[in-house]
Amino acid sequence: MLKSPERPPTWRELAELGRAQLGSVASEGITSQAGVPEGAAPEDIASEELELLEIEEGEIIDRDRPQSLTDHLAELRQRLLISIFFWLGASALAYTQVGRFLESLRRLAGGKFTFVYTSPTEAFMAFLKLALLGGLVLTLPLLLYQFLAFINPGLKRKERRLLYWLVPAGSLLFGVGVIFAWRIALPLTWRFLLSFQGPGLEALWTIGEVVGFSATLLFICGAAFELPLLLVGLAYLGLVSYRTLSGSRRLVYFAILAGVAILTPTPDAFTCLVIALPGILLFEISLLVIYLVERSRSQAARK
Repeated sequence: MLKSPERPPTWRELAELGRAQLGSVASEGITSQAGVPEGAAPEDIASEELELLEIEEGEIIDRDRPQSLTDHLAELRQRLLISIFFWLGASALAYTQVGRFLESLRRLAGGKFTFVYTSPTEAFMAFLKLALLGGLVLTLPLLLYQFLAFINPGLKRKERRLLYWLVPAGSLLFGVGVIFAWRIALPLTWRFLLSFQGPGLEALWTIGEVVGFSATLLFICGAAFELPLLLVGLAYLGLVSYRTLSGSRRLVYFAILAGVAILTPTPDAFTCLVIALPGILLFEISLLVIYLVERSRSQAARK
């Protein structure tokens, strides 16, 4: 009886075979050609050698192979179309909830005013702006994924690890800043501004002004809460140190106050202080983290 020919190995099986061979080479103490130091763990050498290989069904893609400008533009176009499609869909969904959001904004100020609009299209444009912002927030995870997937082939392994750590941490800090603005900064600021009402003086805020004010304040607070991540990242790269930052504490305080005064949508000192005080606190927390990191590095260097 004739034997059926053996099935040829798949690309995935060939890759696993190569990984096993690299592991055996590492166990013999031989330095790999990729620059992995002698004595490294087998899985480290294997991952270094196969880092640039993306295994798919039926093919192996070399990430180190240069792509043409046309390929990059085609991929960018595809990812932009996907992002815009989902952003517009989420914005359409958010548009149905704009009324509830505006009522929540009004309750934050104690319900002491009503929205007005002074031009025929102002209310519609305010609703549209809120819907687009809401859609952006809803699709932010997808947008971040599309961005990371686009730049991923051009990054080294260490850079990918750093990026995958920074993006979630940055998103979390930005979200905490937005929550701070919504729960604390906006209510305090609005009640302070509305406290000037009295006999013959009534607040008539247009819906466009309220939406712009709220969106700006939410964004500023979210960006301000990124300060620890920025300073720790600069310290990790060796661009700043604990001694440098602690010696420039007064200058940093002044820069925070000046930046808040320029970026806040109202010129009153109360709003500036409400936003600047958390920024100063975050700076002190960043100093503590940088100090602990530098101390752990120095202790590890002594050993």
